Amino acid sequence: MSAGQVVGPLLDLLLPAVCPACRAQPGPDVCAECHGLLPRLPASCPRCCAPGSEIPCPVCRGNGLAHIASARAGFAYTGTMKRLIGDAKAGARAATVQALAGMLPLPVDAVDAVVAVPPSPGRRPGPHLATACARHAAHRLGVPLIAPLHCVRHASEQHRLSRAERARNVVGLFRCQPGVPPSLLLVDDILTSGATASAAAAELHRAGARCIHASFLCRTPQPGDRPN
Repeated sequence: MSAGQVVGPLLDLLLPAVCPACRAQPGPDVCAECHGLLPRLPASCPRCCAPGSEIPCPVCRGNGLAHIASARAGFAYTGTMKRLIGDAKAGARAATVQALAGMLPLPVDAVDAVVAVPPSPGRRPGPHLATACARHAAHRLGVPLIAPLHCVRHASEQHRLSRAERARNVVGLFRCQPGVPPSLLLVDDILTSGATASAAAAELHRAGARCIHASFLCRTPQPGDRPN
């Protein structure tokens, strides 16, 4: 257990709630001023989240992420948002995790349940941001949070790999219990190439899902981004 995972809960008990971004304004949510400075994504493809509103999307050519009907991401993984996510994963105050979870964009279409991309086996204790986001989304949508997906092995860090290497890296990464609802929202914290989400969605399809939407808190910056 890291020092952050010990200190974070103690701070929640001992100190007043403050904005997790500026650590000055009363919290526990991100204050209005900081929220206005977060790197929101501009118009993006509703199938793959690539920047731009051109139809068909020049990146995915209208095909979207494999096995995923629609995809949404709220922010660019940079600046204050990148720092907040780093704090959350390092075991920051629970309020930071909850503040981030509340920023996840929700799908336009109705779903039967919400599923988080699961953590790797042997992950260190502490909050799992994707699961926290999924739990919050399920509450907002009024549907159950289910956990049929399991990560069965460790994978190399995706950000160090090429797009082709990322796709190979996640082959066989997940297993899913059969009998999942037909319409699902799949949640993860960061979208890079989409390989991880597509691998998870493929297993959900094999387990009975027919329509899978995906929501991500952030997307890694891409050429053409001009975050608002």
